[in-house]
Order: sequence, then C-alpha cells, then structure tokens
Amino acid sequence: MKRYGNLYARICDIDNLREAAHNAASGKRKRDEVTAFFANLEENLAQLHRELTEKRYKTSPYDVFIKYEGKRREIYKLPFRDRVVHWAIMQVLEPIWTPQFTADTHACIKGRGMHSLLRKLREDLRDDPEGTAYCLKLDVRKFYPSIDHDKMKAVVRRKIKDPEVLWLLDGIIDSAPGVPIGNYISQYFANLYLSELDHLLKEVAGVRYYYRYADDMVLLAGDKPTLHGWLVLINDWLNEERHVDLKGNYQVFPVESRGIDFVGYVTFHTHCLARKKNKQGLCRELAKLRKAGVPEAEIMLLTASRAGFMLHCDSKHLFKVLNMKKFSDLVPKTSGNLTGTKYHVDAILNREIHLTGYKLAPSKHNSEPCLTLQYSIEEPLTETGPDGQSRPVIDDAGQPVTDWVEHITFTGSQALIRQLEGVEITEPLRAKLIKQPIGDGKRCFYKLVDPDD
Repeated sequence: MKRYGNLYARICDIDNLREAAHNAASGKRKRDEVTAFFANLEENLAQLHRELTEKRYKTSPYDVFIKYEGKRREIYKLPFRDRVVHWAIMQVLEPIWTPQFTADTHACIKGRGMHSLLRKLREDLRDDPEGTAYCLKLDVRKFYPSIDHDKMKAVVRRKIKDPEVLWLLDGIIDSAPGVPIGNYISQYFANLYLSELDHLLKEVAGVRYYYRYADDMVLLAGDKPTLHGWLVLINDWLNEERHVDLKGNYQVFPVESRGIDFVGYVTFHTHCLARKKNKQGLCRELAKLRKAGVPEAEIMLLTASRAGFMLHCDSKHLFKVLNMKKFSDLVPKTSGNLTGTKYHVDAILNREIHLTGYKLAPSKHNSEPCLTLQYSIEEPLTETGPDGQSRPVIDDAGQPVTDWVEHITFTGSQALIRQLEGVEITEPLRAKLIKQPIGDGKRCFYKLVDPDD
C-alpha cells in the first residue's frame, strides 16, 4: 500500500490556509467569531502559518455542550481558527483518504450522502427481492467517544508517513476523549476507523448488499443464517481490531415485516416512507405556523427543507393530508416583474419547482408570444472563492448545501400558454414540468402537472 510523505508544507501554505478559511466560513459569515477572523484575515492567517511551520500549533480548548437529536449527544466546538486548520489539513489529505473507502460508505464524503445511500438501497430492494428478503441492522455502542487513540493513529499511518503531518494529526486526535463530534476532520476519522471492515465484508466475506453511514450499518441477504454469520464476523472484528462493541439492539428481520428504518426513511421492496419522527416534525411545524397566522406562501418557504426531505420518499398522501398547495390548486392571473437567472426549459424537466409567477409578452424573435415562468428549484448553493472561481457551499459535515433558488425560463410553448390562460398565482405552488409525447412519440408538448404525478 502506498504511503504519502512531503505533505506538511502544502498544509501550511498560506494560499491553502486562505482557501481553508473561506471554506470553513461557508454559510457562517454572519457569526461574530467568523466576522472577527476575517476583519484581520491576512494577519490571522500569517499567525497560523507561523505556528504550523514552527510546530507551535496546539488545538484550542473545546466548548462542550449537549444536543438532543433523538438521543443525547456531547458536541465539541472549536474556535474558528482551529476549524481553519482542519480544513487546511483536509484539502490536502481528502484526495488521499477518499479512494480508500468502498462505494458502500456514504457519510460525509463529497458526492455521497444519505440520499445517495437511499437511492442505492431502493434500487437493490427493487431489483432483487429474493436476495434482499432479510436485513441485519446494527451500529456501534457510543462509537465516537469509544474510538481508541492508539488504534486511530495506526489507521492514519496506513496512508500517511510524513512525520510532521502525523505530529499535527496526533495532536488533534489527543485533544479530546475518543473522536469529538463536531470537528470537520472527525467525520473522516470515523470513516477511516471502519474502512477496513468495509473491505473485509465486501472482498473477503462476499457481502453483496451492504450500506454504512458512519457507524450505522445495514446488510441484506436471502436468508437469516447468512446474516447471523456476518454478525459474528463483524462483532469479532470490532472487538479485536478496533476495541469497540456493537449495541445490543442489533436486529435480523424480514424486510417485508416492517421495512428498513435507516437514514431517516423506512424502506420496503415496493415503496419508501419517511420516518415517523420526521413526519411528525413537519406536521408540528406546519401546525405551529398556521396557528400563528403565518401566510401560506411564507409557510411554504419556511418548511421547504423539511418538505424537500419528504420528496425522496413516497410522500404523496402526506402532502395531501397536510393540505400543501400544488399546481392543480391554481386560481385566476398574475402580473409584475419577474427576476432570477435563466434556465432552459429542458433543464427543469421532471423536477419539482415552486411556481411563483409568469408573464406573457411578444417574442423578440417571431410573431408568437413568449411565456416567462418564474419559479424556485432546489439546487446546490455556490459561492465565489478567493481565486474568483465559483464552488459549492459545503457544511460542517463536508456535504454540499442545497436551497430553493429563484430562476426564470422562457418558452414559446403554446400548450403551456393555453394551460396558464386566465389563472392567477397568489402564492408559491408545487409543480413539475413534463414533456408529453404525441401519437408516435416523434412530437411532444410541455405540460405542468402536480409534482407527485
């Protein structure tokens, strides 16, 4: 296995630190500590550069607080300057570490996440019902606090041999018990700690259907004895190789009996539902806003992230129960100036949009009228980096941040013009634009439908 050296100078490089500062500040620019750091950015970066190159850098004391997300979690928060250092490290080491991971681990890896895991799980359940008839679901007891520092350092040394980088990483590892939840780099430490188990299960045990999100694991097979055998293998490996234990609530069960409760959804062979507490959260938020008299249009914006989470499962009935507006609820015509960057009509096909207005005007190119649609669509957010280049906004877990972004689309579609004739949009409406084939399919027309159709 190749081990990498000569990395420390790249981590300490002032341009790398500057980029790290912008990445660490993404989505947090209004926080006082971030504003203060950027008020003297070059001076602060120069200080970090000196501390790192002279090997005087030491992790600052943590601010520890408790957070309840279904269960009690102890969160460790570092000052912003330390988060800049973590980003500087990851910008150099992430391309080295990421290829170590199999395609089965999805947490906190760019281009992956809970929804990529959900898509793969749904595909496998749909395509091979017999081979996925039974499920083994398990996780590690107190995973992050239980990570052994000596073991973690040994795992890091499998790919890194630069003594200065190892000095820096060892200091971060030893800065708190276990691996602290809240550090950007902790997500990668956690993935690395179990990555050898991924390879063991896939390449030695021959597990075909395996999914891991941090320490939560799901394995599927066509019978229970196979899963029980893998359970013994996993338990022994975790005890011997990583000094951690499985929770005692592991389960082996038929998928059809109750579905697989994983990454916020309950998935069956034929359909997928939102986890009960996620549905309850959306319902309670809607009820609270409606009771407070908040206008429906504003409610749709305030609940967009929760509603967007539901769009990845079969939530048609839920939206009906909650009485969330859709395109078919349109009533008489809109006017006003339309704003937003332009998308071609084909770029938004078969995606949910929140339609906020439209305008009909003479076309500049021919005698036919031109329809302008105003809408919002969910997409990754971007920002301009210090090099002037656009790049995705990344959260603390290393995942792309998405939001509903306003756009406009121009089209001469007579079918859409006829469909919208005489209607008025008074609040954002959920809709989807499709291409409807005509006759032999060589011709088609555009049509707005409800997003669940």
